[in-house]
Amino acid sequence: MPDWFSLMEQNVAPTELSSYFLNLSRLLDRVESATTHYQVLDLERAASRERIDEAYRHVLGVVYPEYGISAVLPADVVARADSAFRKISLAFSVLASFAGRRGYDPRIAGRPETVPDAAVPSGSQTVAGPAGPAPKPRIPDRAEATEIKISHRVSHATVYRESGTAASEDNRRRCERIRLSIPARATGCDRKNGKWNEMAQTVDVDRTGVTLRMRRRVRCGSVLYLTLPLPTKLRSHGYAAPHYNVYALVRRVEPPRDGVWVASLEFLGEHPPSGFLDKPWAVFRTGKWDGSERRRSPRMKRSERIRIEYYGEPMRLLASEEAETENVSRTGLRILVKSAPGEFDIVRVRCAVRGFDSMAAPRSRFVAKDGVERLCVQFIDKEWPL
Repeated sequence: MPDWFSLMEQNVAPTELSSYFLNLSRLLDRVESATTHYQVLDLERAASRERIDEAYRHVLGVVYPEYGISAVLPADVVARADSAFRKISLAFSVLASFAGRRGYDPRIAGRPETVPDAAVPSGSQTVAGPAGPAPKPRIPDRAEATEIKISHRVSHATVYRESGTAASEDNRRRCERIRLSIPARATGCDRKNGKWNEMAQTVDVDRTGVTLRMRRRVRCGSVLYLTLPLPTKLRSHGYAAPHYNVYALVRRVEPPRDGVWVASLEFLGEHPPSGFLDKPWAVFRTGKWDGSERRRSPRMKRSERIRIEYYGEPMRLLASEEAETENVSRTGLRILVKSAPGEFDIVRVRCAVRGFDSMAAPRSRFVAKDGVERLCVQFIDKEWPL
C-alpha cells in the first residue's frame, strides 16, 4: 500500500492522490492492451509532430509525476510503470522520427500489431537505475564520507566524427554541444529516501554529455542513470535500441530559477563506475585532468581571509563562516571550509580587506588527503581584484 503519511508530508491533497491513482491505472491498462504505437500514446494516425511530443510528455507526467507519488507505489505497480515506460519510449522513438513513422505506418495498415517492450542493451548491469532502496545508516555531515574516485575514461565508437576545432575561442568543450530539447528519464538514489525518478528535459547534448533542466536538486559528483531518445550519431553503444541508457556524472549545477536547476552531466557509459552498486548515493570524483589547461583564468596559490554565506532556495540563509582561500583567480576561488551545509544552492563571498562582495555558484566540493573540505566557486557578478 502507498505510504499515505509520506504523501501528506509532501502537501499532496487526498483528492489529488485519488485522481492520480485513477489516471495511472487507466493509462497502464491502455498501454498494456495497446497493439500499435499510436494506441500507446493515445493518438490519431494523422497526429502532427507537436501532438506526438505533447502526448509523450503527458503520459510520462502520469507515470512519473513531479511531486514524487511514484516513489511510494506498490512494487507491482512500479513494475507495470517501468514496463509501460519502455513501450512509451519505443512508441515515441518511432513516431517522432519521419523515417521511422514512414516505415511503420504501412506495416499496421489494415491489421493490428503487437507492441513489444523495448529491449535493454545487453551487458547493462541495471535496467531502471540503482537496484532497490538504499540502506538507511546514519547520514554523514560531509558528502565525501562516501566519496569514490573514478579513474577510467569512456571510449566512444567512431560512429560520428566532429571537427576538433571549436566554433569559437571561448568554447572550452571537447565536443560542440547541439541544442536539442528531448525528454529524459533520470534515476538517482538518495541515501535517506532511496531510489527516485524524474522526467527531465534536455537543453543541449553531444556525444560526451548532456545538459538537463530538473526540478530535483542533484549534487555535483553524483551518478544518475539516464534513459532518453538520443540520436544514434551521438551514442557510444546501443545504436539499435529505441532509447539510450547511460550512466552519467553530474559535473555542474547552476543555481535554481523558479524551482528549476540546470545540471550538466558527463556520460560514463553503459556500466556503472566501480563501487556504485554498493553506494549509489555516493559522491564520485574523476581522475586528475591531464590534458591542456581549460580554465578561462589561471589559478594562483594565495591565502585570503574571507567570509562565506550559504543560501538555499529562495535565497534563504542557511549558515555562514569565516574561511580561507587556497587559490584564487579573477573568476573564482578554492576555499578551505569547515561548516558548509550538506545542501545549498549559492554562496556569498565577502573580503573586507579587498572590499569585495559577490555572489558565487558552487562548482565542486571535496575533501583532500589532509582531511579538510574544499569548496570551488565561480563568481556570478564580479571579478576578484588581482
